[in-house]
Amino acid sequence: MAPITRSSAGDLSRQLETLQPPGSFENHRDASWQFVPELKAPSERELSAEPASSYEEDADMMSDEGDDEGYGRQLQLEGPEDHEDILHPLREAANRVGREVEKFAEVLDGYNPLRTSAPDEKFEMTLELIELYHGIAAETLDRLWEQHHTERRKKDGLRWRTKMRGFKITQDADEFEPEDDDVAESGAFPELHTTLEDLERWEQEAHTWDLLRRLVHLRHPPSGSDAKNEEAVSLNPYSSAQDIWEGFFKTDDLARERNTVLQWLKDTAEGSGEDIDVLVQDLQQNAERGDIIAHGWLHTKAAIKNTKRVSDLSKPLDPASPDVRKIHMNSSKTEALVTQLDPDAPTRQSRILQVQDQYFERAICLGCYEMLRRGKRPDEIREWCMERTETWRAVSMSGLPDPEDTEPADPASWFLWRRMCFSLAHNGGGDEYERAVYGILSGDISSVEPVCRTWDDFVFAHYNALLRTQFDSYLQKIYPQISVPTSLANFGVFDAVQFHGDPKTAGMRLVGTLENDPRTRKETLQPMKMLQGVLVADQFQNFIYQQGLALSKFANAESPSNLIPAEKNQPTDLERYVTLDDHDSLRVLTHVLLVYMSLGVDLGGVWTQTAVENVIVSYISFLRLAGKEELIPLYCSQLTGPRRYAILSRNLIDITDNEQRITQIRLMRELGLDVQEFVRMQSRYLFHDYPDTVDGYPASGNFKLLDNVPNTNRPGRKVKADFFGDDDGEIERVDMLLIRSLEWYLLVDGLWSETFIIGTMLYLRFFKHMHLSAARMLASRVCSSDIALNKTRAILGESVDFNGLENEGDEDMTEVLDGSAERKRLLKKHLLAEAKNFREFEALVEALDMIETISSLEKLLNEKPDAKMEKEMKSQLGKTLMSTRGSIPPLLNGWLLTFPNGMPPPTCIMYDLTNLFLLTEDAEAEFLLLREAYLPETILAYISTLEFAGGALTRDFLMECMDLAATIAEEDSDLLPLFQKTGRMPELAEGFASASKTLLLITSAKRSTGRSKKMKANGWTHDLWSVKS
Repeated sequence: MAPITRSSAGDLSRQLETLQPPGSFENHRDASWQFVPELKAPSERELSAEPASSYEEDADMMSDEGDDEGYGRQLQLEGPEDHEDILHPLREAANRVGREVEKFAEVLDGYNPLRTSAPDEKFEMTLELIELYHGIAAETLDRLWEQHHTERRKKDGLRWRTKMRGFKITQDADEFEPEDDDVAESGAFPELHTTLEDLERWEQEAHTWDLLRRLVHLRHPPSGSDAKNEEAVSLNPYSSAQDIWEGFFKTDDLARERNTVLQWLKDTAEGSGEDIDVLVQDLQQNAERGDIIAHGWLHTKAAIKNTKRVSDLSKPLDPASPDVRKIHMNSSKTEALVTQLDPDAPTRQSRILQVQDQYFERAICLGCYEMLRRGKRPDEIREWCMERTETWRAVSMSGLPDPEDTEPADPASWFLWRRMCFSLAHNGGGDEYERAVYGILSGDISSVEPVCRTWDDFVFAHYNALLRTQFDSYLQKIYPQISVPTSLANFGVFDAVQFHGDPKTAGMRLVGTLENDPRTRKETLQPMKMLQGVLVADQFQNFIYQQGLALSKFANAESPSNLIPAEKNQPTDLERYVTLDDHDSLRVLTHVLLVYMSLGVDLGGVWTQTAVENVIVSYISFLRLAGKEELIPLYCSQLTGPRRYAILSRNLIDITDNEQRITQIRLMRELGLDVQEFVRMQSRYLFHDYPDTVDGYPASGNFKLLDNVPNTNRPGRKVKADFFGDDDGEIERVDMLLIRSLEWYLLVDGLWSETFIIGTMLYLRFFKHMHLSAARMLASRVCSSDIALNKTRAILGESVDFNGLENEGDEDMTEVLDGSAERKRLLKKHLLAEAKNFREFEALVEALDMIETISSLEKLLNEKPDAKMEKEMKSQLGKTLMSTRGSIPPLLNGWLLTFPNGMPPPTCIMYDLTNLFLLTEDAEAEFLLLREAYLPETILAYISTLEFAGGALTRDFLMECMDLAATIAEEDSDLLPLFQKTGRMPELAEGFASASKTLLLITSAKRSTGRSKKMKANGWTHDLWSVKS
């Protein structure tokens, strides 16, 4: 795939529609993959409509302790019905954020930095990721703004009216309530229910991605580039403000970073705030001047004229005159009014304006403050003031250095102007917004903080002060001839650099201070605001580690987690960090973390890797619970080492649809994951999560197929009906999971030996605990013939079943001539040997299933059905016996007496999670215990079954029973010693005796009708059993 660069990116919507995953994967399967449907590109995949109902939230967090690596802990066995109350809010969350979750995954899939190793290309792809993430957030914000803009404006208006301390606003200042109209406006997206909180959250997320985008460009330039190597700006006495600012930023990296943060704060304020004219509208309405926005203090001016008229004065009012002091009062007659209308009058005379003019004055000051806060250019601010005939304010803004001014600059005036503004900020008028305006212009902090409402405002005040101080120092350095006149020596200026101390840690200490400041503490606990503070302070490495520790703490609060291991270290302040149920914030943190990982930022190395990756694991867990399984491989591929397969295995185990499994396998191949390793690790982790801790062998002495009560319907002992149980209803969840893990083996090539080893281990475990239904399900879902047909093509070049493996004829002459035929014969023998134990267990399951079926038919026949039903039942009885008789011979000759090397029994499994090797102790003893528990009981039940079939159908089955007696009595038989060892010889003799008696009685009661083909083939005759009276 060609590199994806920023220059190639167009409109976000168009890119999301056309994203294609780079590269392709090799089709490693020649036969079983031919039926795989064409997989859509990530951008074309349909959104998951509903989360899977089989998922369990507690399954993410429950396990046994004792796993040093934390990847293998036992899941709590609970059914999905126990978690509907938990899944309901998860489903709502998934539906609410589903579109954005899919979009973020599509972007990551299309611009995945892991697909390339070239540093420059990876850097470009990372930048594109950030741009697209920001674009998704911005588009979502625009959509939400259309739905909730009325609510937002009312809420913002209430905040501003509350902020106007000392000035009572009369317009609707009581309480904010959302309107029904805003909810109704969401009809464009009827499937989603959104709120004003969603709007505010996405606004903060968009701001966060914007900040990250700016800082990544600044802090992580592409390899081989160095901002300091840029050509220095040559300055002279005629240099413009623009040149001076450029030179300042090129020589001071810290100033450039602070200016970047400051510009971000200005842009977010501009994008989020109300129009300034709307913002001051309430104040101007309370100024009682209609639509007049100019001409100054109208009400105070009228009061001065009135005082002159009453006092019959033609000259200016004398504030010291007793008559003036007595008459010239405000409307409430409580305070004296100014007698002159120049801007300094209130300060100079210590008098006030009429209350309406105070509102007007505050509106002007608020407008100026907001324009400075939003980064408006000096000429825009001056124009705004001029429109209101506030010429003197327009002039006071003239000293602000304009970074875009190309005219020759006057640095000396900047020095003086900054000091004058600082003096006005501390000694000027009484309005706090007026002081804040001069505080911003002079780079002060204490005069600006009183009007700060948000965390952004406080950071703006401090970073503005720091940048102004740094710029002053830079001017003094490049223009040493500039000096402050003696007459202005007493006019000081605030040194923010000295105030904050070490410049390198000033940002970090400022963010820490705001976290503990009562004015901002609550806001800093918001996840996005917390992340913005981390980015500003450049503390992401420590933060993401602490966040991972916090998630570990949350996950292990009640029970040990198998996905997120407990950590020895503890987070510094648990309250600050995102919780497991904050899925939106986890999504943002995950993708920000992936950006830093792609940039190659040192996040602490192997010592912190597990904790850091807890963030990604927590998000993957949400994807599973929300039914977004198709996204899980993408995020698991971002993990490192064996943990990627541990998380992948545990999160995909509940997928039961084969088509979905095939899709998951193909997604893994696309992402470069080792599908064989995934399949291999899934079963191993399950064995580790659910260890068999039961001592002894429960089936010994407890596995019973025969009733001890007398059989009143026929000779011989009666076989229990339905001894398997109620089909699949009694299968434990752990057994289901183990069977599912083996089903995955059918979807990948190779792993022939391990497939049969794991399958044999499952049979051993199921039979040990007499979980017969689980054993039958395993035989049904993962039968040996399916394994052979699926895996032999990759091994032998053709798909063959076990009949083909056992057939040594039909050899290709070409193979015979080139000598490969012998190698192929040996390979087939090896494959058969590897599958032998598994097939022996299948034979036992098939035999038990046959015995149970016939026992059930016997029960029905004993109920005396009508002739037609009886005929159908006997027909079914015959078909059952004929179709499953092949399962009996394997039980009669060396059953489970061969043991392939390297296969551990379930009771002896241990794990080295570093190398993930299986270790073996004494597995052969488990085989012998199973033979003793199952084989005698099964043969005795089979004898009883043949005796019943001989009486119900034909004497041939009784003759077969006699053959069975001869087989057991053979000199080299392994069954006779088994019956002797288990003390079951009397029962065996009794069973054969009863069958012999039944054969004798039936034969004697019937006339000889000749021998059947079967009898002739086996050399049987009834004459021996015919006794004439």
